[in-house]
Amino acid sequence: MPQFKYRKPQGYIPPVGHEELLARYASGERYFEHASLRHAILSGRTLSNVNLAHADLSDAYLDHAALDGVDLTGAVCVNADLSKASLYQCCFAHADLRGAVWYMTGLRHVSFFAAQLDEAKYLECLQWSADDERPGLMPHHATKRTCFVSYASSDDALAGRVAEGLQRANIPHWLMPFASWFGRDSLIGDRTVADHLRRSIGMCDVFIVALSPGALESRWVQFEIDVATKLHRSVGRPQLVALMGDSVTGTAAALRDFEVIDCVGEHEAAGLERVVALMRR
Repeated sequence: MPQFKYRKPQGYIPPVGHEELLARYASGERYFEHASLRHAILSGRTLSNVNLAHADLSDAYLDHAALDGVDLTGAVCVNADLSKASLYQCCFAHADLRGAVWYMTGLRHVSFFAAQLDEAKYLECLQWSADDERPGLMPHHATKRTCFVSYASSDDALAGRVAEGLQRANIPHWLMPFASWFGRDSLIGDRTVADHLRRSIGMCDVFIVALSPGALESRWVQFEIDVATKLHRSVGRPQLVALMGDSVTGTAAALRDFEVIDCVGEHEAAGLERVVALMRR
């Protein structure tokens, strides 16, 4: 591991928010200890030789970011999304990484000494370089299929039962109740959230939608179906699955690429078993 050497600027004040951080980084500053970056959006950004020791990156978006020589000693990264990020010579010593997402994150010469990794997600999917000594955190290069579950807020109960079945089978999945997090009306115009959703759907092997009258009326569910269908037709993935949680009509054309599983009434238990079996293929 490198020895991190940074000079604290005279009169240093920690940056607040990703916009200030990026502006100061662009001006050549590299010392950002104790930065306040909760919910920061750094997706796809490149940060090199930066001191973020003891920074607060809780719930930050770092997916697809390139972090080279970044010191995150003692940083708080609770629930941070590091999916498909590329990390080289980074230090997470004593960092709080509880609940952080590590789907297909690339690691080379990264230290996790004394880091907290409780409830971290997709550790089994970390991509270690061939010359790295892995610290026994997880199996190397897992081959589990992953899925994205799309549903309307009126179908919370069915979506929850789907998630419970996947969890019991130890199958990685995204359950996205964005309508309840942000407010459905504000979501459609939020390009950042839309881009994050596109990336999340694109990472998955299987896209599952809980189909019901409520889902057909949800602009957000329709957005997710449209993203998944276009990806499926252009690159052959994700596999598309529709769970019929209620009687719906007029969906034949929209679902021609979907495998349809009946989960109405007494058929729900068998339908959910089919979902788990499908994920284990």
